[in-house]
Amino acid sequence: MPPTARYVAGSIALGYLGVPVLVAVPSAFLTASIESTAWQLAAAAMVGMVVAFGLGALRGRSPRRPGRWVPALLPVVASPAALLLLWVVAYGVTGTLAATVDVFFVPALAYLPLVLSILFGGAPLVIPVTLVAVLAGTVAGFLVGARGEPRPTGRQSLAVILVACLALVATASAQVGQQVATAILLTGEASMSDEVNLWQYQPFVTGNRLAVPDRPPSLRISADYPRLDGATALYPLYAAIGQATYQLPDAAAHENDRIDFADRYLACSTTSVAYDRLIGGEVDAIFVAQPSKGQLAKAGEAGVELSLTPIGREAFVFFVNRDNPVENLTLDQVRDIYSRRITNWKQVGGRDEPIVAFQRPEDSGSQTAMLAMVMKDRAMADPLKEEVATGMGGIVSEVAGYRNLTGAIGYSFRWYATVMNANPGIRLVAIDGVPPTLDSIRDGSYPLTGGINIVTTRPPGPPLRALIDWTLSAEGQALLEKTGYVGR
Repeated sequence: MPPTARYVAGSIALGYLGVPVLVAVPSAFLTASIESTAWQLAAAAMVGMVVAFGLGALRGRSPRRPGRWVPALLPVVASPAALLLLWVVAYGVTGTLAATVDVFFVPALAYLPLVLSILFGGAPLVIPVTLVAVLAGTVAGFLVGARGEPRPTGRQSLAVILVACLALVATASAQVGQQVATAILLTGEASMSDEVNLWQYQPFVTGNRLAVPDRPPSLRISADYPRLDGATALYPLYAAIGQATYQLPDAAAHENDRIDFADRYLACSTTSVAYDRLIGGEVDAIFVAQPSKGQLAKAGEAGVELSLTPIGREAFVFFVNRDNPVENLTLDQVRDIYSRRITNWKQVGGRDEPIVAFQRPEDSGSQTAMLAMVMKDRAMADPLKEEVATGMGGIVSEVAGYRNLTGAIGYSFRWYATVMNANPGIRLVAIDGVPPTLDSIRDGSYPLTGGINIVTTRPPGPPLRALIDWTLSAEGQALLEKTGYVGR
């Protein structure tokens, strides 16, 4: 193979495989070991820049390097530029960072370690930040390395390549920068996770944020532990109940063992999946809002009956961008917004701005509450694809920063939106003149107050019966209130 051909093949392979692997492995380790999203981004950018700069400099100093800029630099930047362009296209198609990660990793397998670390809790922003850093580092390293003799010739060709690279970096940086800026503005940290980080509510782990009873509970379960699951918004509640009442076996001496125990008996798989698991007999009880018509139908088809035990109350809330001047909506106005009879905020006393009404997927807990408590017999308008947020955290962040507009509206449950996934970029609106507060939930004046339930499909065995009774007792209700909910 001629030297030039070997140079081209080596440069492309290094850019597509060598650099990504050398960047992805340490970046994955850092992403997994650093909790702060901002520091994850900084670490990934630094690793990408340093590795790409070093290997780019080696290509610039290669004795096989062609004598002109185009054949010398183009093979070096082709792979990192193509990977970055791939991410830009994937983001443009999916519209969300989390979905882009899923699309991106198939054609970019060399970045798989980094992708896996993101799927297990890292920030999706790490990937585009890394790609921009790698391309910029590659170009900078090559130019430094090429300062030796013989130097490539043809400044005009170099200018064309550099302008093309800068344009690509600028395009990707604009996408990344918008997400980072919105996240920093709204949360104080560059975090764009669609869902809240449940690790902070992981039971049996030192330093978690779970509420703890004021005194040792009267109930201690040491065998036949009930298998619990439920809604994301209620995980801090039933995780706290399990942590308080489940006596860990001797085998769970180490933290990893305690985590495995919690994953088995105190899972969190969201409302729709939790109902499926309960109906399928995979769990014994779930902590959720009322079932949807679809979930009742699934239970009927499976020949099981859903039994609901109310244990507390919570407010179903609507929120808007914090810069939206509308502070109150009537229930009829909400219904008209979601049936598209009202399409502009000026129709409800706001600015002359189109309303972007976000919805949740069918059978999610908040969508079920929306249909049952708000719409009732009124049909909701079919949402646009981009108006459906797959995660509860997603609907909060979308309303907070939807394309930097103030016209969005969404819904969730009060505690999730104000505590578990608090975002200063949103503001709750009063309904029929009553704001959703603990007092208005307690006295029933807030019109959208619903029940928190333990749902079972068969007569509870002794441990589960004892757990339900304890949750209904003064001790359990005190823990529920301490978590931030309102007792029954």
